[in-house]
Amino acid sequence: MSHTAYLTSLLCALTVAGCAVDSGSLDRARQNFGTADPRPEAFYTCGSHNCSKRIAVSLSPQEWAKARAPLIRRAPSAGAERRALAEALRRLEVMVGAKTGYNSDLAYSTLQLAGKAQDCVDEMVNTAVYLALLDDAGLLRFHRPGQRVTIGFMTRRFWTHTVASIVQQDTGQEFIVETWAVDHGKTPYIMDRTDWASNAPLRRDF
Repeated sequence: MSHTAYLTSLLCALTVAGCAVDSGSLDRARQNFGTADPRPEAFYTCGSHNCSKRIAVSLSPQEWAKARAPLIRRAPSAGAERRALAEALRRLEVMVGAKTGYNSDLAYSTLQLAGKAQDCVDEMVNTAVYLALLDDAGLLRFHRPGQRVTIGFMTRRFWTHTVASIVQQDTGQEFIVETWAVDHGKTPYIMDRTDWASNAPLRRDF
């Protein structure tokens, strides 16, 4: 996180719970963490806290077809597309985890005592990579990749937390994509940003 974003989130935390800070585009996040320009046959993912490890990954044509399958049939509504997107993201995490060894990652992990772990920065970057893969393939009709959103200390287990987001095209409504709060291979939460920032219980808005 940039120094400015950190100070802003700290100030928010000291004044009011649920202050969510825009921390730049997902493209910038990928650039900053060395995962820019992903392609199914060649991309990088993050692990081991704050993207301290970058792992090269490649999907075969068969794997990529399976990963994007939920989005191939055009969804009839924005909610249906979010459901399909959540499943595509889950499949990508499972495939990538099997290749990188991070398939033992648990919800809310930081530095697990056993096995490999991914903190919320790792998860945010990886989600940004997967969203780029899916969006570049023309698979998102109702949404576009959003930005990195960081929340202050007095919400979400009492430390600064960061996620990727998506934006619904017709309404401009922003949804956070929360993969850190689920065990590896489980369906991520996709939730209205405002409610998430207000510390509402995590849910799947689809």
